[in-house]
Amino acid sequence: MTPGAETMVARDLKLRLIYPRFQKFLDGHERLKPLVQKHQVGNYTMPPPLGLPLIAALTPPDIEVNLTDDNIGQPVDYDEKPDLVALSFFTPQANRAYAIADEFRRRGTKVIMGGIHPSCLPEEALLHADSVCVGEVEPVWDEILADTRAGTLKRLYKPVGEYDLARLPIPKRSIFEGDNYSWSAHLVLATRGCPVRCTGCPIPLKEGLDIRFRPVAKMIEDIEAMPFKQFYIIDDTVMLPNKRRILPYLMSLMEATAGRGLSIFLASTMMMFADPEFYRKLKRGGTSSMYTVFGFDRLSRALLSPECSPKEWQDGIDLVHMIEDAGIHFFGSFGVGSDDQDEGVFDRIIQFCSESGIDLAEFYIETPFPGTPFGQRLEAEDRILHRNYDLWNTGNVVYRPKGMTEDQLLSGFQYLWEEFYDGKDENRTLRTFEGVMNRPV
Repeated sequence: MTPGAETMVARDLKLRLIYPRFQKFLDGHERLKPLVQKHQVGNYTMPPPLGLPLIAALTPPDIEVNLTDDNIGQPVDYDEKPDLVALSFFTPQANRAYAIADEFRRRGTKVIMGGIHPSCLPEEALLHADSVCVGEVEPVWDEILADTRAGTLKRLYKPVGEYDLARLPIPKRSIFEGDNYSWSAHLVLATRGCPVRCTGCPIPLKEGLDIRFRPVAKMIEDIEAMPFKQFYIIDDTVMLPNKRRILPYLMSLMEATAGRGLSIFLASTMMMFADPEFYRKLKRGGTSSMYTVFGFDRLSRALLSPECSPKEWQDGIDLVHMIEDAGIHFFGSFGVGSDDQDEGVFDRIIQFCSESGIDLAEFYIETPFPGTPFGQRLEAEDRILHRNYDLWNTGNVVYRPKGMTEDQLLSGFQYLWEEFYDGKDENRTLRTFEGVMNRPV
């Protein structure tokens, strides 16, 4: 090597990715423990999110990348000396993420944060981090690595313009140890951005109002690389009733997935097509389950309100039957505590589930998450009770509701779980979730 040449060689970097632990939303509800043990609903561990696997995939192979999955109890080694610690998290993980970051920084290690919560509250996150990535990481990750190497890490990184999902790499899911997650499935990303401002969703703020689609060929490449045949498309935007852009994309994807022996979970609201042939096409494409969130979109809010008309009620029941008749399992996720609900909402939910034949459901307390219209309104009205983010997991009352007391909301939430699952066959509860049933709790 010629004299001075060593100064031209890039310094090797060592990264430590950390996924912080969080409290499941039924933890702490002792009266529901027998139900959880019997049915496992609310207790199974979801497949890991895509943020850290995408970072691992974006990182050049000459950089050492290691993961600590704090959520399954892997120990955090604070004595390690990585060049950068990266934490990605959502609100129920925030307290734990901040504690981890504070300890690393106390020992002189640089920390960067990203994900939904830091993107929505960057100034709060910067109290515990050297840097925050706001929004999508893909456009700025190379810059973050270069600045880490140069010792010039910026306080904030924000992408300029929209990221082309055709460039999205296949997530490096292998960084998570699969045997520790009870649902043998993967999460798959199909879109980013959403033009619909549902009251409880931060996606428009984080990803923009324009829907961007991942090319179907890239989706198939990702699916073919997975060890499991079951996966969950995490974007409910693919089920929005927009015939001009969304419907052609979804039908193209279903044509590509048909005949591959797949089991696909789709997510939606009640804003779906009332067309039996549409659901038969989804079934032919491999769709096995429809996870449907009630509480944030205008149709489900009307359905659960005291002013719901007989036609609206019957239309909702007919839609559930239409999906089930196509051979797709309907999974209802019912939110309670919104300002337009009264104490009668709990019985209305049970009645709707009974009349429509829903046999798989979960129930959650609406939570004023940062970056959502609901959260912004409750913040402005000074109705948020505390910032103990451990309890911001949709299983606790963290704000003052309007249509009922805090005690009535919590009691109604517990009543829903007990009343709905009373008499249900535990061997059928999660029948479309591969790997979950018969696992010890």
